[in-house]
Order: sequence, then C-alpha cells, then structure tokens
Amino acid sequence: MASTAHVERGRLSKRVRRILPWAAALLLVAAIVVAIVRLAPNRNPPPESPGQAQSQTPPPKPKTVPLARDATSVARAFLKTAVARKDLDAAWKISGPNVRGGLTHRQWLTGDIPVVPYPIKSLAVARFKIDWSYANQAGLEVALLPRDNAAVKPQVFFILLKRVGPAGKKHWLVDTWVPKSAPLVPLGANS
Repeated sequence: MASTAHVERGRLSKRVRRILPWAAALLLVAAIVVAIVRLAPNRNPPPESPGQAQSQTPPPKPKTVPLARDATSVARAFLKTAVARKDLDAAWKISGPNVRGGLTHRQWLTGDIPVVPYPIKSLAVARFKIDWSYANQAGLEVALLPRDNAAVKPQVFFILLKRVGPAGKKHWLVDTWVPKSAPLVPLGANS
C-alpha cells in the first residue's frame, strides 16, 4: 500500500506542475487588467445628483461682426482664379489646406484641382449673401447667375473664409467651396 500512495502523490504533483504555469499566466493577465482599469483615467463625468442644476454651459457663440472688405475681395478673387481655372498660382495663395485637398503647389498648377469649376466667362453676375461673419471666419452663399444667352444654368455655392496668420499679418483664405445643392442628373432613356 505504501508504494501505491507514493505513486499517487507523484502523479498529483506532476499534474500540478503542468497546470501551475498556466494558472500563473492567468493570474498575471488578471492582475494586468485590474491595474489598467484602476490606473486608466475616468473619461465619464460623474453622474449629477437629482437636485443639482446643470453647471455645464455651451461655449459662447462668437461675436458677429460686419464682413471685412478684404474677405469679400478674397472670395471674388477665388471665383476669378480657382473656379475659372485662371491664374492658379494666385488661387493657391488664397486657398486654405481644406480647399487644396492635399495637393502640392506643382499639382495645383496643373488645373486638376478639387474646386468645383464654373464657366465664369458665361457669368452675368455673382451675388453674395452673408450667412455669418465673425472676426476670423465668414460663411457666404454665392449665386452665380449666367447671362441670358449662356448655355449654363445658375448655381449656388457655399464658401467658407477663414482669417489666419499671426497678429499683425492676418489674412483671409478660402477654406471651403461646395455647391449648395447637388446638381440635377438627367434621367436616362431607359428610366
């Protein structure tokens, strides 16, 4: 009997020796997870008590100011250059990174630019409507109205202008130029 007890104890210790590294690894992983949960910053605000008034107020709206003349000049120059695909070097200088779409200056000068074009030579008038005007940002709607005999339809665009640069050297750039509505697509013959 003594010999069977000795054999049983040997098997048990062999099993424990096989399971022990796995158990230790599992405990280590659990300890790491607990440490991460405890040390990670809490990104959720504490819940408000029922009687507590909301203390968070939205950020203040920027003060509305009259549209600067140089902002309007930049918008008009953008129409005559980038939109018309004329003097693309001048267009580059008044275009912000969003309008440039990641193009280099050299790529921009090819004329294959991410600016929706319009045949400016067919234009009778461009009317600007100010949607908002702040000290460093302005949003305008631009109605491009062709001459009566032009083979192009009128189109309304949205242009966003931003004032950038260090104090004393601030200047306006076109940040966005998009059609206000999607262009109409004619129905096909099979529709």
